[in-house]
Amino acid sequence: MPAMAVMTGIQASGKSTFCKNYLSESVRINLDTLHTRNKENIAMDEAFQAKKDMVIDNTNPTAEDRKKYILKAKEHGYRVIGYFMQSRLQECTARNELREGKAKIPTRAIAATSNKLEIPSYEEGFDELYFVRMTDTGMQVEKWRTE
Repeated sequence: MPAMAVMTGIQASGKSTFCKNYLSESVRINLDTLHTRNKENIAMDEAFQAKKDMVIDNTNPTAEDRKKYILKAKEHGYRVIGYFMQSRLQECTARNELREGKAKIPTRAIAATSNKLEIPSYEEGFDELYFVRMTDTGMQVEKWRTE
């Protein structure tokens, strides 16, 4: 069964790095590179038609933001896997400062996304959820705990 991975995390939390290192076989759908929702929809439709695994590599900070992807994936018979990036504002801001050109975004934009960040839950329709944290040696991925 094909899978759609849905990333959640503020800017500079490591989402794209995680995708490159752990989900490189999946079609990467990212608004930063596609620029429009129309192109995003076309890319998703192409992946659905080909039954390819895909990853939605956007911030997706709220349940409402994630909902459209989850519903579309379920419509097409996909498993939905969520990856929540640990998002410490100070650390993300510091990483952003190391970026250059268009990759570097205003600090206030990171703060605004952080302020509306909602932790994902199985109630949204995820089949699997993982917590991802950047460490000195790479990424640590843990299965979601529901206490």
